[in-house]
Amino acid sequence: MIQVGLVGVGPQWERFRPALARLRQPIHVEAVYDPVFARAETAAKDLDADPIRGISALAGRGNVEAILVMDPAWTRTAVLPLLARQQKPVFFAPWPFSGRDRGNRLTAPQTDSDNLIVPAMWRRFFPAAIRLQELFAIEIGQPCEIEIDLAGRSTSAPAGQQRAATTAAGSTLESLVGWLDFCRNLFRAFPTSASVSQATVPNDAATAGDTFFEFRIEYPPLAVSSDVADQSRVNTGRSRTAKLTLRQTDSGKATNATDFVRELLAGVRRPALVIPTILTVDSSNPWVPEIKLRCERGSAELSSTARVSWQLNSAEPIQETLSSDRSEEEIMLDIFCRRVVGGLVPVADLNDIIRPIQLVRSCVDL
Repeated sequence: MIQVGLVGVGPQWERFRPALARLRQPIHVEAVYDPVFARAETAAKDLDADPIRGISALAGRGNVEAILVMDPAWTRTAVLPLLARQQKPVFFAPWPFSGRDRGNRLTAPQTDSDNLIVPAMWRRFFPAAIRLQELFAIEIGQPCEIEIDLAGRSTSAPAGQQRAATTAAGSTLESLVGWLDFCRNLFRAFPTSASVSQATVPNDAATAGDTFFEFRIEYPPLAVSSDVADQSRVNTGRSRTAKLTLRQTDSGKATNATDFVRELLAGVRRPALVIPTILTVDSSNPWVPEIKLRCERGSAELSSTARVSWQLNSAEPIQETLSSDRSEEEIMLDIFCRRVVGGLVPVADLNDIIRPIQLVRSCVDL
C-alpha cells in the first residue's frame, strides 16, 4: 500500500475521486490539504485522513510517501519546486503551466533533482486509445495518418453552448499539447517536423467570424517489414502524418497562422468563451473531438473515451463500446503507484509536455 498526501479537492479531485475509491487497497490517503480548510476537513473525513493547513506540512509528513496534486489553487505552478525539494514522487493532475510560463520555469524541478513528477497525460489511457493499440497489432495495421478536428466543424459535434465551450477548449495550447501527445503515443515515434497553415472551411460548418488553422505533424516512416508475406505496408518509406484543426473565433486577434501560434504560446484564451480547462465541460465524461485514423490495412474512428469504430479495407465497420474497461484516471493512478514502489513501468514526465510546446514553437519564427 502507498500512503499519499492529497493537495486540492476542487474539480480535478471530483474527476479522480471514483478511481481512487476503486484503488483503496494499493493507495491510501493519509493527509489532505486545501486552501479552504473546511473542504479539507470534509474530504479528510471521507478518506479517513488528517486535514492539514499547509502544503509544506503535508509534504513533510513521515507517513506520506507520495503526493497527488489535484487542484493547486493559488499556488499554481509554484507548488512543483516546493514539492520537488521534499524528494517525494508527485502526480500532477492539472495543466502544469500557467499564462506565459511556456514551460521555462518548470524544467528546474525535473532536472535539478531525481524527484519523480508525473503529469496526467490522460488522453493516452482512454479505453478506446488502448483498444486502438491492440487493433494496430492484430487487425488494421499501424497508423499512417491521424486527423483530429479540435474545431468542432463536424455536424456531429455538440450543439449550442456545449459546442461553443468544447471548441473553445480545443483551441488552447493545453488541448493542442495533449492531443499531440495522444498522436505520438499512437505512432510510437517522436515527430520529425511541424507546420501550420490556414485550413479550408467546410460548407456545412457554422463559421461566422471564425477562421480555422491546421497543424501538420510529420513522423518517421514505418520500418520495412522483415516478413515477406506481409505486403500490407503501403506507407513504407513515406512519412506518417497527424493533422489537427483548431478554430480561431471572432474574439481572437490572429489574422494568419503565425499570429495564431503566437497567441497559443502566449496562453491567450477567448474572452467570450473562457473556461479553465476542457474537463469543465463534463469532468466525468471528457469531450473527445472527431478522430479519424487511416492505417495499413484499414481505418478507425474514435468518438468518445470508450467507443471506437474500425474496419478492414473493403469490409463493414465494427463498433465497439468499452464501458466496462478501467477508466483513464484509474490506469494513471495505478501506473503511478507501481512506479512509486520501484516498478520499471514507464511514466510521463514534464518533458512530455515541454517537447510538444517546443514543436508548436518551431512552426513560427518567434
